[in-house]
Amino acid sequence: MGDFVAGLVRLMLQVALLVAGLAVAAGLVLAAAVLAVVFGLRLLWARLTGRPFILKFGGMGVDPAASWRRYRSWQQQATSPRGRTAPEAAPGEPSPFSPPGAITQDVEDVQPKTPRS
Repeated sequence: MGDFVAGLVRLMLQVALLVAGLAVAAGLVLAAAVLAVVFGLRLLWARLTGRPFILKFGGMGVDPAASWRRYRSWQQQATSPRGRTAPEAAPGEPSPFSPPGAITQDVEDVQPKTPRS
């Protein structure tokens, strides 16, 4: 009788864990389906209105086309013939051949201080 009860408890525990795992998997599939529907509706609305589709993560807009255009313009500047002299840039302005975000200002060394005791 004890083996029967232990086997029954083991079977019930396995079934309960299986049902819990299926519930978690179904929840994940449902969440992914809702996100896919929302994404698809936003894409459809952007196409219907003729506006560019911009992904927004936490309120920050990401426009992949703008990033691509910035990269292409930088690459075209970098591959232009070097025989021509580049126009002099104002102090603090990047040269036309520097990548976006390059440091163009002079860096000052740190002044050493004597340690306090």
